[in-house]
Amino acid sequence: MDTYRSSEHFAPLLGYCDHQVQKVLHRDLKSAGYDVSPMQCRTLTFLHCQGGQTTQKALEQHLLVKPSTVNGIVSRLEGKGLLTRSQSADDARCRVLRLTPLGQGFHQDLARIARQVSCQMEQGFTPEEIATLTGYLKRIARNLNTPKEGTL
Repeated sequence: MDTYRSSEHFAPLLGYCDHQVQKVLHRDLKSAGYDVSPMQCRTLTFLHCQGGQTTQKALEQHLLVKPSTVNGIVSRLEGKGLLTRSQSADDARCRVLRLTPLGQGFHQDLARIARQVSCQMEQGFTPEEIATLTGYLKRIARNLNTPKEGTL
């Protein structure tokens, strides 16, 4: 952590914090019986937000990755019993993804673990400091989502 104190920019510190959060989430999810990567976690969360079912194409567009990458993610989650993949009744070229009961339970455990990690991160902060930091982080996100002039 000392290497981040000497940096004149805070991007490395944000990266370090994200890495630590992912590490704690992975550890706690694993102890709850879910050995999932961050991308697999995003996939299961997206499926949950879609009512437990979506197409593989919609998942590809959400994750912003290649079809081959989505295929690998889905295959691993299928192997873990967290989702199923089947051919659409309407379009044989379309693959439909559905959460299994185990996959549906994942979201409840993830929400519980995420609350615990958030509480750990917020230790020692006042509600006002948390609100201020949240505002700053949202501003950073907006800044990074706004294209610079002369770029695509």
